Amino acid sequence: MRQSLRSAHPTVQFLVLVLLGFAATFVLGGMATGLFYLAGYGDEALQATQNMTSPTPIQVLILKLYQIVQAIGLFAVPYILYRIVLEQKGYALIRTPFLKPIYLLVFLVAMLSAFPLINFITEWNGNLVFPIDSVNQWIQSTEQSAEKLIQVFLQTDSFSGFLFNLTLLALTPAIAEELLFRGTLQPLMLKAFKQNFHMAIWVTAFWFSFIHLQFLGFFPRLLLGAVLGYAAHWSGSLLLPMLGHFVFNGLAVTLAYFIGTESLSKDIETFGAHSDDILFTALSAVIVLSGMWLIRSRSTFNVVENEDPENASLDSL
Repeated sequence: MRQSLRSAHPTVQFLVLVLLGFAATFVLGGMATGLFYLAGYGDEALQATQNMTSPTPIQVLILKLYQIVQAIGLFAVPYILYRIVLEQKGYALIRTPFLKPIYLLVFLVAMLSAFPLINFITEWNGNLVFPIDSVNQWIQSTEQSAEKLIQVFLQTDSFSGFLFNLTLLALTPAIAEELLFRGTLQPLMLKAFKQNFHMAIWVTAFWFSFIHLQFLGFFPRLLLGAVLGYAAHWSGSLLLPMLGHFVFNGLAVTLAYFIGTESLSKDIETFGAHSDDILFTALSAVIVLSGMWLIRSRSTFNVVENEDPENASLDSL
């Protein structure tokens, strides 16, 4: 079976890996539920996903723990299997040329600066109306459900709760989602499209956005996925997309916390979305493009051979 999977088309390989990820998520979820029962919180665990209106603190904690389990099973496990079963190199986890502070700082600034641009595209995306009413209603329903869950997760007035949210909603998806999309799907798409990295990056970005099932934010997430994809490709490493993903999600979590404590105005969340902010939005786009240009201009990663000519890979898997 292992040999058959290795010789299969890259798309088939990815689908099999994702199915195994679902299986791992089911097993890990069952183990977590069993532990909740042993701890005396079995009923709370069963009711957690059904009580989004006024969940108890323990139900919120259980939902957050399930979220971590899902990230491990659905996102990290396929990457591990990709590296072990298929024995594919892909992009390194860390590559020393891009450990230099200047590259990390440039990408950090670029991702922070992307906030107004992403808000601008989000505002435009949110005003799109699908021509089929039933589909439009479904989109609105899924968006409301996702928003309700996010608000439940973000609600905290303690600094320790903020740090936990930063880990859950920024660090965990930054690592796990990048392992699946830029670490597994994108290299497989490179093979499928015969090293056409533009196609590989944008197809990966499409599925990265689609899998969230939040279509009122589909296009900004698509753009974000493409930026992370080019960062992975040009650096030959998952370090930059993980950093960028964490910074962008972390900014949203941080703003939500300070808005909740009334230290910041809620208007900051939509900065860049309005016509009055157009200059900031344009500047945001320029900074992002400049940062990506610098990363590209310093790239020494050989995509076709999948080698680092500086022999600087610190990939440990």
